Amino acid sequence: MRPSFLAATSLAAAMLATTAGALAQGFALNQLNPAPAGDPFFGVPSPATPGHLEPRAYLAFDYGAQPIHLRAQDVDVVAAQAFARIDASLALWDRVLLSVDMPVAVIQSGNDPGLQGITFTPLEAPQAGDLRLGLRVRLLGDDTGPFQLGIGGYVFTPTGNREQYTGEGAIRGAPHISLGGRLGSGVGFIWNASGGVQLNGSDSPHTANFGAGIGLLLANDVLQLGPEIYGTIPLTNGTLRLSAEPDTRTSADLTAELLFGAKLRVLRGLTFGGAAGPGLTRTVGTPSLRAIGLIGWTPLPDRAPAKAQTTPTGPRDTDDDGIPDGIDACPDVKGQPSPDPAKDGCPPSDRDGDGVLDVDDACPTTPGERSGDITRNGCPGDTDGDGIHDGIDACKTLPGIISDDPRKNGCPLDSDDDGIPDTSDACPKVAGVRAPDPKYNGCPDDPDGDGIKFGDDACPNEKGVPDPDPKRNGCKRFVRVTTSEIVTSKPIQFVMNGKERWQTVDRISDDLLYEVRDAIVQDPTIQLVEVQGHTDDEGDEKYNLDLSQQRADAVRQWLIQAGVPANKLVAKGYGMEKPLADNRIRTGRQKNRRVQFVIVQRAER
Repeated sequence: MRPSFLAATSLAAAMLATTAGALAQGFALNQLNPAPAGDPFFGVPSPATPGHLEPRAYLAFDYGAQPIHLRAQDVDVVAAQAFARIDASLALWDRVLLSVDMPVAVIQSGNDPGLQGITFTPLEAPQAGDLRLGLRVRLLGDDTGPFQLGIGGYVFTPTGNREQYTGEGAIRGAPHISLGGRLGSGVGFIWNASGGVQLNGSDSPHTANFGAGIGLLLANDVLQLGPEIYGTIPLTNGTLRLSAEPDTRTSADLTAELLFGAKLRVLRGLTFGGAAGPGLTRTVGTPSLRAIGLIGWTPLPDRAPAKAQTTPTGPRDTDDDGIPDGIDACPDVKGQPSPDPAKDGCPPSDRDGDGVLDVDDACPTTPGERSGDITRNGCPGDTDGDGIHDGIDACKTLPGIISDDPRKNGCPLDSDDDGIPDTSDACPKVAGVRAPDPKYNGCPDDPDGDGIKFGDDACPNEKGVPDPDPKRNGCKRFVRVTTSEIVTSKPIQFVMNGKERWQTVDRISDDLLYEVRDAIVQDPTIQLVEVQGHTDDEGDEKYNLDLSQQRADAVRQWLIQAGVPANKLVAKGYGMEKPLADNRIRTGRQKNRRVQFVIVQRAER
């Protein structure tokens, strides 16, 4: 017979009674031994004992699924067991913790496995569990320090029902040692570890108990998140006695459970908690899943260190101004030494002479006026209402902004520092001069440096020449720059021969191309220009395409020779595919034979 089948059969017999009148189950099935109220973890005790005469309590619900499952029959002999717990603790002298835990089974369910000769005794609820009394003493470390050491123990009174898996039917004790600590302030970590033994007064074997947990603390301990593990190890080869007639038993084995929990503390103590996790072994008492929820009162610890009490060793100085109360004329107000005994230790009364004592004067060295606003009492008025008093406001009649420069403090924003506020500056990023016309106010007198004043320059951002036509005055003679193109006023001429390609551009077009060059070089926003060659539709299409490319290349080379960076120019011939006018008439064909300068890439100003 396979060992797994033997174990399953033995376990089945151990879990069930034989007759209706015989004793049934006979030990405390639930392996969770909850930490006292106020401890950070659910199943791992802490060494901390914070406070004096500070009560802590919670009401918890603890649910375990399938604590006894027969694999061979695929039957949950105990399908579910849940306890409601009332737990309370009281700290004394920041050193001792008393605790009590009272569990009551509120859910118990199971199934008859149908084994021959075994009669299943149904589980019932509610059932009382064993009342637990606890005592703990912190031996080393501060309650909020990085390391603490404590010893403690529990005594379980036989208030539970052994036949219903809620008690042992005898007194048992559980001494333990616990370690723990806290690291960090606003965001921190807390850790606990414990180990001990449980000595059973019944015929159940003694066990060693272990547990460990680590938690992330957020928002000054308001929220705690983290895992914990706990379990038991049998100390002897004893068995669990589960029924009296016949005497059926099962061996005690390692139990272990893992929980991931969260606790939220609000209103300085109201605590909500929840945890869930799997059983790590499939032994008697280890559920496949455990879930815990609780609500309680756990005041947050005061992590501020107590202020050291010092005994005065010299004369009393109430206001801590270095002048003993015996000679301080103003012992309750910090002041300054004075040769006049009537003023020694008193603050300067009214340095600015505005009738507001310095102790109440928000501007003690600047004469001002009384105000109900303590932040403005004794300060000058604020004529422009910009929140900067007139004593330090460089523009008393104009609402402005705070500035580290005393000459600009309280003045409107002036980005180009030309003395004209941005709100009325037509050129706020470029220093200029005042002008009666709002369109030119604050703009440079001659921004492009061509000798034509801003107001008269029709092209103020590009060098030009004088022209009697106001619309052309200050503009280039042959070109006009738009957002997307450098427009020429006449066509570029070509000759048939030249030593180099760029020399095929007729010299009659030099003045025009010099203006194209200047337009590109003088405008830093122009990053790439496409030199386009175009023809009319006379002749072969391929011939026209080649001719347009040659002329675009020639003009590009001319501009490079004249000083335009090569990376700002590309040349492309389009042949006859983009006519401007009707190729059927002579004037239309003339317009179509052209070179254009298209701005394909601009930078932001």
